[in-house]
Amino acid sequence: MRKRTIRTQLTVSFLVIATLIIGSLSLITLGLTNNHFSKYVNERQEDLLNQYVNTIDLLWINNNDTWNLDELSTLSDKAIESNFYFSIEDKQQNIIWELQGKKLESAQIKLKENALRVSETKSVELDKTITVTKDLISNDKVFGVITFYYLGPFAYTEHDAMFISSMKQSLMYVAFTAFLVSFIFASWISKRLGLPLKHVSDLTHQLTRGEYSLKIPQETSIIEINSLIDSLNDLSSQLEKQAGLRKRLTTDISHELRTPLATLKGNIEAMIDGVWELTPDRLQSCYDEVDRLTRLIRNIELVNKIETNYDNLEKTNFDLYQLCESVIDNFASKIEEKHLTVNVHGEKVNLFADKDKINQVLTNLLSNAVKFTQKEGKIIFTVKKEKENALLIIEDNGIGIEIDQLVHIFDRFYMADPSRSRNLGGQGIGLAIVKSVVEAHNGTIEAKSNLGLGTTFTISIPL
Repeated sequence: MRKRTIRTQLTVSFLVIATLIIGSLSLITLGLTNNHFSKYVNERQEDLLNQYVNTIDLLWINNNDTWNLDELSTLSDKAIESNFYFSIEDKQQNIIWELQGKKLESAQIKLKENALRVSETKSVELDKTITVTKDLISNDKVFGVITFYYLGPFAYTEHDAMFISSMKQSLMYVAFTAFLVSFIFASWISKRLGLPLKHVSDLTHQLTRGEYSLKIPQETSIIEINSLIDSLNDLSSQLEKQAGLRKRLTTDISHELRTPLATLKGNIEAMIDGVWELTPDRLQSCYDEVDRLTRLIRNIELVNKIETNYDNLEKTNFDLYQLCESVIDNFASKIEEKHLTVNVHGEKVNLFADKDKINQVLTNLLSNAVKFTQKEGKIIFTVKKEKENALLIIEDNGIGIEIDQLVHIFDRFYMADPSRSRNLGGQGIGLAIVKSVVEAHNGTIEAKSNLGLGTTFTISIPL
């Protein structure tokens, strides 16, 4: 199939439609004009014949019911001037008047000449004479018959033919002008539609090459095209963001792996070279680094698995309030170690979700709260319903997070205080897992914090 640009396609389509409309209107107009004009000519022709019938009736009456051939001759000459001639018979079918000889030939020649003048507009058979017979009546009695002879529409004059010809020319000029205007309009509208679509095409090509900085301005008043442009611009922004995240992720993963690997390498080389004595403590240190690497890789795999398998959640019905109590019980030793107060408030809420993953969310959030809350601090879980959602609020009075760092806490490998977080065993991926699990359940998570006063996490998940 032959391929064309959308601009060409739109232009051709507009022109085809315009041609069909203009052509149809022109044909309809011309047809109606010819039809009505033909009726007008026929009516005029019939009136003229009736006038001659009435005139002959008056001549008969005025001459005391006798025929005056001189008056008939004069009337016959006028009829020839009107492009027809006639003959008259009395009621006994005796010929009263008819053209003969050269007069008849002359009359026929004149009729043919007139027929030739209008033959371009009206179909006229020059070898076929039309006859019309009408009764002559006086005092409600027929006293004779008049027969008219003519070729085609004899009342159709040269002026009438010129009128029809001018009408056709005018329609042609109008059609041509309309076609030209349609072409200009089609070119303009196709350009208006084609240019932004070309920009859309260019942007998609840019996106396939990994160039995400290009944006398309809204240049049309068409809602659908503007919506398409907005969607592509949003896609470009998202891809640009994702590209940045991938770049950062690669850098972060390299950094997170490089540090423990360098430590392991240095320790092992020192023991191989005999610089360090092979002791259980040093072996344990190497083991701890290997364990840290293992946990890091496992967590990365977990985040990727959650984000790529949103629809593979093993959902069941469970009590969110009871799950919170269970998670808190699992942290009993750490809570007692720091003399923390951890309570659950609210109501029992039946949630349809993946219990294991929600358990992981609670575990990660409580783990962070325990880590960053000073001794004898407080951690409060609040569980309640809000419309069609389950609402979970986790508050602590810990060290808090700075405002400029708060927007990044859900990013992978981000740590508000890297040195302190690593000392406490953090990898900067726990909150990334939390966000992924919540979003996999079509939920939302928000964080509010005041430095030195504490942090509040609010999770909303559809029931």
